[in-house]
Amino acid sequence: MPNVVLTVDCEGAMHDRCYTSEYIQVFEQEFVPASWMVHVSLKDPSANTNLYYREFIHKIPSWHEMGMKVNFENERGYVEDPKERGNILWVAKDTLKSHMVKVTSVRAGAFALLPSDIPYLEEMGVLVDSSVLPDADYKMFVDWTGAPHEPYHSASDNLHKEGGNKILHIPVATHEGQYGYLDRGFDALVPLFEANMGREVICLGMRDYMDSAEDLRKTIRYFREKGAHFTTLTQAASEHYEHHEALAGSR
Repeated sequence: MPNVVLTVDCEGAMHDRCYTSEYIQVFEQEFVPASWMVHVSLKDPSANTNLYYREFIHKIPSWHEMGMKVNFENERGYVEDPKERGNILWVAKDTLKSHMVKVTSVRAGAFALLPSDIPYLEEMGVLVDSSVLPDADYKMFVDWTGAPHEPYHSASDNLHKEGGNKILHIPVATHEGQYGYLDRGFDALVPLFEANMGREVICLGMRDYMDSAEDLRKTIRYFREKGAHFTTLTQAASEHYEHHEALAGSR
C-alpha cells in the first residue's frame, strides 16, 4: 500500500496569484492532510508567514502540518558560509515561531541542503527534511545523484550517504531525471507514480503560486484507488521510526 506525502511550497506572497484556498478545498473534500512548507528568505523574512497567518492558517485543518522552506540567500545572492546559513535557519524558525508555528519539518529552497545545515536543524528540533532529489536532472546548487530514494538518515559529512544524523530525509519522488511536482501535470506524472509505487514513501510537491488543484484531485484519487495511506512529513517520519528503529531496538 503506497504511503503518500503531499507537500505545498508556500511562496504566494512573492507572486501574483496564490492558489492555497483551492488546495485547501480539495484537501478537505478528499479528507487528505498536507505538509505546508512556508517559505522564509532574508530578502523578506515574514512575507509568506504573515500571508499564511492572516489568510490561511485558521482555514487549514489541525491534522495538516506547517513546516518551513528556507532559501539560503541574502541581498548578495546564494549563501554558502555555514554560519550565515545557520543564522538564516534560526531567522526562519523564529519568524514562524512568532506566528505560533512550531516547525518539525523543513525543505531547502532549490533543494540546496548541505551537511553543515544539519546540526542547526537538529538543535531546533526539526525531525524530517524533504530536500533530496535523488538522481534528478535539477542540479542548481546541489547534485543529488546517487542519493537514496527511500527515507534515510544521512552521514555527517555527506548527505548522499546513510549515516547517523538524527534528521530523517524523505526524498521527493523522482523518475528518469524528473521530480514529482504536480505542476508538471497529472498525465505526465503517472509514469513517475508507477515507478515509485513500491517505495516506503512517495513524496510529491506543489507550489502555491501555480494552479495544480485539479491535478491534485486526480493524484489523490489515483493513489486512493491503489489503497494509499496519506500522511504528513512528520507523521511519515514517526511511522518510519516505529517500523524501523523502534523495531530494531526491540530485537
